[in-house]
Amino acid sequence: MRRGWMLLGLLALSDAALADEGRAGEGRYEALPLAGADGGKGGARAFILDTRDGHVWIWSENELITTPDGRRRYGAGFIYQGKLRPGSQPGEMIEQQGR
Repeated sequence: MRRGWMLLGLLALSDAALADEGRAGEGRYEALPLAGADGGKGGARAFILDTRDGHVWIWSENELITTPDGRRRYGAGFIYQGKLRPGSQPGEMIEQQGR
């Protein structure tokens, strides 16, 4: 069921990309699998990149979610990470995070 939600999300993003671009081939949204929880305990994750505008999301199969009625539970969800910007040269530090 959880993998079904991931596939549904990725299909929705790819359909939107194809409709937006009006062509097939390399899509607007690219997804890469990330390492999950140790021992395969339901920690599937994916890095999703909007190749046109630079937005980044992490899809997680086992994320703490707040439901509309205020309760908290674990389930699949997308977490927005921010927007990337291009650098001017290889190896350039774009933004350093505080410690």
